[in-house]
Amino acid sequence: MATYQKSIFRIDQFSSELPQNYEIIDFKSRAHLYDSFVYDFEKTGTFLPLIWEDETFDTYGIAAYVGDYRNGQDGTQEAVTSIAAVLSASLLGIDKSNQNGFNFVHALNVFFNQEEKVVINNPSGNSRNISMWYMIYPAILFTQVSLLYEDEVLLRENALTTIESWYQAYTVMNNQNNYDYTGFNFQTMQPYKNNIWTEPDSAVGISLLMYYGYQLTANEKYKTAAIDTMTYIDKKYSGSPMYEILLYFAPYLAARYNQEFDTNFDVNRLFNLVFNGNSIPRGGWGMLNDNYNGFAVSGLMGSITDGGGYAFSMNSFAAAFIMAKTVKYDTRFASSVGKWLNHLISNSRYFFPDYAKDENETMYLSEFSEDTIKFNDLANNIFPYEGIRKSGSAKTPWFGGDPTVYGWAQTDFSIYSGASIGMLGSLYEKTNVDGILKIDLNQGDFFNEEEKTYLLYNPYETNQTVNYIVDGTKTLYDKVTDKIISENVSGTYQLELSPKQSVIIVELPVNANLTKTDKLVIFNDRVINAYQATLSVISHENNAEVSKKFKLKLQTVINNKNDTVDYYEVILDGKLLTFKTDEFQLETTSGSKTITIKVYTKGGLFDQTTLRISVS
Repeated sequence: MATYQKSIFRIDQFSSELPQNYEIIDFKSRAHLYDSFVYDFEKTGTFLPLIWEDETFDTYGIAAYVGDYRNGQDGTQEAVTSIAAVLSASLLGIDKSNQNGFNFVHALNVFFNQEEKVVINNPSGNSRNISMWYMIYPAILFTQVSLLYEDEVLLRENALTTIESWYQAYTVMNNQNNYDYTGFNFQTMQPYKNNIWTEPDSAVGISLLMYYGYQLTANEKYKTAAIDTMTYIDKKYSGSPMYEILLYFAPYLAARYNQEFDTNFDVNRLFNLVFNGNSIPRGGWGMLNDNYNGFAVSGLMGSITDGGGYAFSMNSFAAAFIMAKTVKYDTRFASSVGKWLNHLISNSRYFFPDYAKDENETMYLSEFSEDTIKFNDLANNIFPYEGIRKSGSAKTPWFGGDPTVYGWAQTDFSIYSGASIGMLGSLYEKTNVDGILKIDLNQGDFFNEEEKTYLLYNPYETNQTVNYIVDGTKTLYDKVTDKIISENVSGTYQLELSPKQSVIIVELPVNANLTKTDKLVIFNDRVINAYQATLSVISHENNAEVSKKFKLKLQTVINNKNDTVDYYEVILDGKLLTFKTDEFQLETTSGSKTITIKVYTKGGLFDQTTLRISVS
C-alpha cells in the first residue's frame, strides 16, 4: 500500500517498534551534572580534577578520558571535547561565558590557529598532521557556539575566518573534483593522503561551514560552495563516503537545501549512506541493529562489523542531535526518524555504568579497577563508556572502549563523549504516553528557530492521546498533513495520534495567515513547510521475479491537495521512457536489472525510487 511516509531501510529492519526493555532516562539532568563536575577546578579525589589551568596557552584544558595520561599537559586538550561541552551546556541554558567568574566561551579562541587561520583540534596542533574530521567538526562546533554567543566578537571573527579558509580549501578540491583525502595542509593549501585512509565525507562538513558562511554574510560564493560540495556526495561519489561523523549532516543539509535552494538532493539515499554500514573508506561504519545478550543496541551508531559490532557513545549522542531535524525540511521521513530516535535514546542509557552489567565492564576488570570504582562512586555514573562492544574478554556485551586497550588512559570513561550528552538531552522530552517522545526540531537548527516545532510519533497499533502542553495561546499546524490541527490552544491540548502516525507540530500565533504556493507554505514572509511527493511501486516488491514483458503499477502521494502527477520517467537498460499514466508495460531481456523511476508533478515536485527485478 502506498503511503506519504518514506521508510529508511535499516530502520525498517528493526525487529520491533520499541526496543527491548524500553526506558527513557533524563539525559538533560546528566548533562547538567557532567558540566558542574567537569568544570570544577577545585574537585578532589581519584583522577581529579578533570580540568586544569593551561598556563602555556592561557586557557584551560580537559582531557579526552578519565585517567587520561595527557591530563594536565598544556596544549594536548581537544576541541572535540572542550567546544562540544560548551555547546551542550549552552543548549541547556547554562551561560558558559560567565560561569563561576570564568568565560569558558572566550577561552575557546585558543583552538583558532593564528598562523593557518583555521580552527584546529589542539592548541599546539596544526593542519599538517591531522585528519579532515578533526579539523572540520571542531570548526562546526566552534561556529555553532559563536551563533549562541553574539557578544563574543572575537569568536565570531575567528569563525568567519575559518569558514573563509575552508572556502579556499574548497576551491582547490572542487577544481580537482575530488574530496577523497586524509587532510588539508593550510600552509601549502593542498590536500594530502596518508596512504592509510581517506575521508571523502569531509565534503559534507565543508558544505555546512559554507552554509553558515552564506547565512552570516549573504555572500553567494558560500551558497555555491555549499551546493557544490553536497553535489559531490549525492551525485558524484559512488557509495558511502562515511569515515567518522561528518556524513551525519548530509540528510539534514540535503533536505534543507531542497527547500531553501530548490535543489533535488536524494535525502533517502543519504540516510542509507549513513545507516547501512557499507562505507567505502571505513567498512562497516553505520547504525547497529542488534541485541547483545539482552542489551538492545539498535539505533546506536558505530561499526556493525568491528568484533561483531561496536557502538560509540559520542557518535550516537551527536547523530540524534544532527539528523533529527532533517524531518523539519522533509516530512516524509517523520515516522522513520521518530522510530529511530525511540531506539537510540532508550538504548543510549547502556553507555553508562549504572545501566551496564558489572561483570561485563572494564571498570571491574581492568588493572586500575579500584581507582576507577572510587571515581565512579564520586561521579555517580555521569560519565559514559566510550563504547559497547558485542564481545570482549569472552563476555557479551563488553562495556568499555579503546583507552585501556591501547594504553591511552587508565579508564574507558569518555569525557569527550560526555561532552555531547547535552546535545542529546536538549532534543527530547517525555509525554504522558510512554513510548511517545516530543522531539524539539529547533535544537541545533540555526537560522530557523522562530516558531517552536516538534516531532511526535505513535509507535503503537492503537490510537493514543498525548497531553500536548502549550505556553500561551497558539495555533497548532501539522507540517506532515499541511493542516491546522486546532486554533486558540492554551494549556494542555489532547492530541490524538493514529497508529504509526507522526505529526510535526508548528506552534503559530493565533489567526496566523498562511500563504501557500505550488511548493511552499509561507508565514510572515518565511517558509515554514515544503510540499513533497512520495512515489511507490505497488505492483512489485524489490527483487521480484518478472517475465520479459511485465506491467508496472505506481502510486504517488502528494501532501499538497491541489497538485497532481504530470508524468513519470523510467530508466531501464540505459533507455529513458516517459509515461503519462501510473500503469504501463515494460519489456527487457533476461537477467538482474535495476529500474530507476521518477515522478514529476504539475506543481514542480519530484521524487524517485528504484526497483530491483530478476527477469527470466
